[in-house]
Amino acid sequence: MEKSFWIHILKRQLSDNKTIYKYMTKYNIQLYLFGSARVSKKPNDLDILLIYPDISKVTEALELKKELISYLQELNCKDIHMVLMTVQENDEINFVKKEGAIRFNICRKGE
Repeated sequence: MEKSFWIHILKRQLSDNKTIYKYMTKYNIQLYLFGSARVSKKPNDLDILLIYPDISKVTEALELKKELISYLQELNCKDIHMVLMTVQENDEINFVKKEGAIRFNICRKGE
């Protein structure tokens, strides 16, 4: 199973959403895929890690979380489980490395 299947799908879907793209770029938010969707085309759910710069951006991160869950559940008919943490929190517990999370960047077409 190719690891990039869901990464490819999510990048394409999120690149089509102007609101999500603006949040991610304006507030320097990173997204990672972890869990079974890293290695399976048919996972039960999608586990996504949202890393935001610091506690001053928690409101924006929570708003983006709500938008992401709504948008992705509608498109994929899968439960979306999201974990939010600051850059510092990830550095302290090393979540990305421990979970083998794969970062995915999005870009708007024509930008």
